[in-house]
Amino acid sequence: MIARRLFFALWPDDSVRHALLHWQTQNLSGDVHWQHRADLHLTLSFLGQVEEQRIAGLRDVGAAQCSAAFTLQIDEIGYWPRPQVLWAGPRVPGEQLVELHARLVSDLEALGFAREERPFRPHITLARKVRERPISAVLAPLQWEVRELALVESRAGAAPHYRLLARWPLS
Repeated sequence: MIARRLFFALWPDDSVRHALLHWQTQNLSGDVHWQHRADLHLTLSFLGQVEEQRIAGLRDVGAAQCSAAFTLQIDEIGYWPRPQVLWAGPRVPGEQLVELHARLVSDLEALGFAREERPFRPHITLARKVRERPISAVLAPLQWEVRELALVESRAGAAPHYRLLARWPLS
């Protein structure tokens, strides 16, 4: 049975991507694994391996997410030492992001997908294999106009690793 590795995400626009890429080039050394510019995203729900016949249901879930577009302030650089991941995210996620995440997770549970056990910590991975948090890990706040939800496939191999399968506007 064919399965794809899928997740729902918010996909930044070019201005946010450019600002994050600029931060990467100014603050990260060449010995870390930078997240490819085209792969920068904020995961809402990781689904794992999904059989092809379930994708239509996921498209329906994505289309059903009635949410207004909203502004998300990306104003924090974080570091998780155990997976050696450096990330950017909001200090305060905001009510609209939290509500969108909750609705999406609820709808996915109705389709039989398991709820993530860890608490939702919205972030955009900037780099992997980072041995320690950079001393200069300060980010000037970025205003991200979140205008769409995406269903994304994770692919092994050359970067970019992610392929958008579907997008839905937030209005």
